[in-house]
Amino acid sequence: MSSSKKRSIGAVLTLAGAAIAAFAFRVDVRPRGDGDKARVDPAAAQDSSNKEAADRKALEDRALVAAGTKPLNAALENNVDGPTLVDLFDSEDWWKAYREEFVATRVIVGAELLAAHGKIDIGSSDSAVVKEARRQKVSSAPVTIGGQTFLIAAARLPSLADREPVLVLLKKIDPPPVAVVVRPPAAPARSQNQGIAFWVGAGFLCLAGISLLLSGRKPANGNGNAAVAGSIIREDTLRFGTPSKPQPRAESKVLRAASIPRVTGVAARGTGVGQAPTLTAAARPTTSSARPSPQPAAAEAEADDPNIFGRYKLIDRLGEGGMSEIYTAVAYGVEGFSRTFVLKRLKPELARDKEAVAQFIDEARMQATLVHSNIVPVFDFGMVGQEYFMTQEYILGRDLVRLMSRYYDQTKRALEPRVAYYIAHETLAALSYAHGKHERDGEHMGIVHRDVSAANIMVSLQGEVKLFDFGIVKANRRVTRTQVGMVKGNANFMSPEQARGHNVDARSDLFSLALVLYYCLTNELLYDGANDLDVLYRAATGPTQADYEKLRQLPEPAAQILEKALAFDPDERFQSSNEFASMLAAHIGGGKSDASNLMQLLFGDELRKEAA
Repeated sequence: MSSSKKRSIGAVLTLAGAAIAAFAFRVDVRPRGDGDKARVDPAAAQDSSNKEAADRKALEDRALVAAGTKPLNAALENNVDGPTLVDLFDSEDWWKAYREEFVATRVIVGAELLAAHGKIDIGSSDSAVVKEARRQKVSSAPVTIGGQTFLIAAARLPSLADREPVLVLLKKIDPPPVAVVVRPPAAPARSQNQGIAFWVGAGFLCLAGISLLLSGRKPANGNGNAAVAGSIIREDTLRFGTPSKPQPRAESKVLRAASIPRVTGVAARGTGVGQAPTLTAAARPTTSSARPSPQPAAAEAEADDPNIFGRYKLIDRLGEGGMSEIYTAVAYGVEGFSRTFVLKRLKPELARDKEAVAQFIDEARMQATLVHSNIVPVFDFGMVGQEYFMTQEYILGRDLVRLMSRYYDQTKRALEPRVAYYIAHETLAALSYAHGKHERDGEHMGIVHRDVSAANIMVSLQGEVKLFDFGIVKANRRVTRTQVGMVKGNANFMSPEQARGHNVDARSDLFSLALVLYYCLTNELLYDGANDLDVLYRAATGPTQADYEKLRQLPEPAAQILEKALAFDPDERFQSSNEFASMLAAHIGGGKSDASNLMQLLFGDELRKEAA
C-alpha cells in the first residue's frame, strides 16, 4: 500500500475515533431530565413570607403597648437620666414582662441614645426603623447581629413629643427556613457496558489511524532515519569534587528587578529596558508625622519656638499643681485639621524624681482605663525630651469653684437646689463607674478618687458634668502608694478617715461629694479655719453637733440626705454611689437644661471665644 493511501486511511480512522469519543463524552455529561437546577416551591416561600409578616405585626403591636407604659413616660417627663432609666428597666415590676421577652431595649431621645438595656449591642441596626417610627408611629424589620437573626421594632413614645423619643425593642427569632426545592425526575441512565463499548471503540479507531499516519511519513534523510536538528555538546565526565566549567550564556536583555535600587515614595523613570532609574524632582524623604515636613528655615524657627512641645503647640497656661503644669494645647494634622486638648506636663525639676515620675505614670495609666461620659478621658501619654506629659479632653466649661464664684457675684445666692442635686447626681454616676471598675482578668480594681472637690468637677456649656484629676487615686494595682499616715487631697472636702491618714474606701469619696453638695447649696465650706492645719484638724474630727444643726436647717431633702452622707462612721453613711444617687434622682428633673442655661448666662460669651 502506498504511503499516501496509508495516510488517507489513517486520517479517516482518526477522525472517526475522535467523533465517537466526543459523542460518548457528551452522553456522559448530559444533564438528566429537564435540568438539575433547584427551584423554590412557591407555596413554601409564600408560607415563610406570611409568617414573617405576622411576626412583625405582632411585634409592632407589642412595641406600641410598651411605648404607652405610664411609669416609663413619667420617668421621661421628669428628665430621668440614662443610668436611672436602665435601673428601672432592670428592676421594676412594670417592665418585667418586657425584660423577659426582649433581649435588648433602647430609648432614643432626639439624636441621643438615652438608655440601652440588655446584653446585645444593637449598634446602628435600628437607625432605619427609628426614622420610620418617627414618621409612621411604629416600624419593624428583620436584622442580623453577630450572626444571629432578630426582629427589631421601634415605636414613638407619647411623652416629650417635641424631642421625638422612640422605644426600640429587639427580639430573637429562629432563622428563616431553608427554601423547599423541587427537582424534575432524572432521565433514564445509560448502562455502564454501553459507555465502555463507546470509549473502547473510539480508542481503537484513533490508535489505528495514528499508526497508519506515522507509517506513511517519508524519511527526512532519504535512508529511512529522521535527522536530528542541531548538535549535542559533549562534556567529559569529571572526577567527584572537581568543579565544572560554567557554560557560556547569552547576555540577558532584561535587567533583574533585584538590581534596581528600591525607591520608596518617589517616582522612577528611565529611557529604555535595563537602564537604571532616575529620580524626579518630586523625590523627597518621607516622614512619619501627620504634619507636612517644614522647610529648613521654618523647621529652625519651629525648633526655637518655646510653645512647641512635641506634636503639640502650647496655647495658654491654665495653672499648676504640686507636680505638674497645665496648658491648653493644639495638635495639628493634614488638611488643616486641628484639635484642642488640655496638656498636663510634669514639672522639669521632678523629671529625675522616681517617685514623682511613677505617680504621674500611674495617673495617666489609671485614667486611660476610665471611659465614661462623666469622666474626663486621657487621650495621649508620652515624653518630649526628658519631660513626661499627658493630654486630656478639652471641656468647654468651668469648674465648680469658678461657677459658684461667678454666680454668687451676680446674684448673692447659692445655686438653685435642682442644679446642685443634678451636679451631685452626675458626679455620683462617674464615681459609681470608677468604684465598680474591674481589671480584664476580673479582679476588682478598688479605685477611690480621694480628691473629690469643687475644683475637680467641671460643668460644660451644654450642662454636662465631668469629674477629673485622678492624680492621687487609690487602686489595688497602683505602683505608687501613699505611706501610712501621709495625707493627700483637699482638706476642705476630706472624710475623717482620709484626714487621719487611715485606709479609705469608696464611702470616703461619697463623704467628700456630700461636702461639695453642701458647698453648692450654701456657698459655704462646712470646714473652716485660720490656716490649712486648722482645716485639716476639723476634717479629721468630722462634723460637730453645731455642723449637724446647720444641716438640719436646710430645706428637705437636703437636710436628710446630707445628715446621712456626712455621718462620721462610714457604716452609717450611704454604702454606694447608686444608693446616694437614688435619693437625688427624684429632684433633678430639668437639671441639665438649667445647668446649660446657667453656663450660657455666666460664661457663654467667653466660652464661645475660647471655642473660636
